[in-house]
Amino acid sequence: MAPQLLPKPGEVVNQDFRLPLVAAEQSQERPIKLLQWNIERGYELDKVIQQLRQVDADVLSLQEVDIGCERSSCKDTGAAIAQALQLNYLFVCEFEELHSELRNARSQGGGVHGNAILSKFDFAGWHVLEHSHHPIDWEAAPEAQPHKLAAKEPRRGRRLTLAADVATPQGPLRVYCCHLEVFCGITSRAILGDLNTMAHSVARLSPNYCCDGMRWRSLGSSEAAWWQRHVLAVMEPCPVNSYLLQAGLPQQVAEAAVNPGFFDPFDVNKDVTLDNPAYRIGPIHLMAGKLDWCLLRGMRVLRKQMGNDNYAASDHKWLIVEAITAVLPGKVGVCGASRKANLRAQ
Repeated sequence: MAPQLLPKPGEVVNQDFRLPLVAAEQSQERPIKLLQWNIERGYELDKVIQQLRQVDADVLSLQEVDIGCERSSCKDTGAAIAQALQLNYLFVCEFEELHSELRNARSQGGGVHGNAILSKFDFAGWHVLEHSHHPIDWEAAPEAQPHKLAAKEPRRGRRLTLAADVATPQGPLRVYCCHLEVFCGITSRAILGDLNTMAHSVARLSPNYCCDGMRWRSLGSSEAAWWQRHVLAVMEPCPVNSYLLQAGLPQQVAEAAVNPGFFDPFDVNKDVTLDNPAYRIGPIHLMAGKLDWCLLRGMRVLRKQMGNDNYAASDHKWLIVEAITAVLPGKVGVCGASRKANLRAQ
């Protein structure tokens, strides 16, 4: 049965499943192991837990966390992970997943859905960042929903970013976790979390996933490479992203799309994190790309790793970065996914 009391969109739940003194046992010398993963609603929850137990990350950023939805056996998937791994747990509710005859069994709701940050360490505080732009109006009734795929998954709520200050042995670490909209295009994307950077290849022709004029501007490259070249490479103190301004985006968006120092240690072309088997023709992979990001600021990367290569536990690979604080202690952004024109990390 689904839980009696479910969080509402925008509400944060904190549960601490750690054993006493676990945080105190961590060495200041040891790098912090950060993990980013979209767990695909926890369909394969046991496999997710098994892989997470093996990698033993210190701080985890997870997207597509279900509570009480039929499609994921009405489980509290995030709390189950945190309890199994004995971690401190934050969950932000983004959506009430409405139970509806419009949904099929694999998407059936009845509960809530959101993102989570898990940690071996204390949380000094947390807050929710509101996005200034929402490509899909999820409050619209299905019959009034202009997006055909969105109409088949009725929900109430909005995309949000969870931010937490983690008290690591190396000092305070600010972690952002977000999952931005997939039913849109480049215009609405943000830099942090599961960034859904897929507006390339045959996805450009889709009326469902890449449906704004910006998709043609990434011709000749992946969308991840486009972000690297036209957003991440535009660094402060540059006052405005002139490329986006010339592309017709609003002045406010172009000013916000200036990178305050974040970088991703993974290769935007080679490090593919989603490869949909439904869009393969022999050796040709038509809809694949780097959708997931670990954006860091003020950290030095020692090692990096990817896993879930066979997509057995989720339709996304996980990313791990082992890093130490370097230039800007306490000013670090770490995320698992989706777009920056909506949001500026403070």
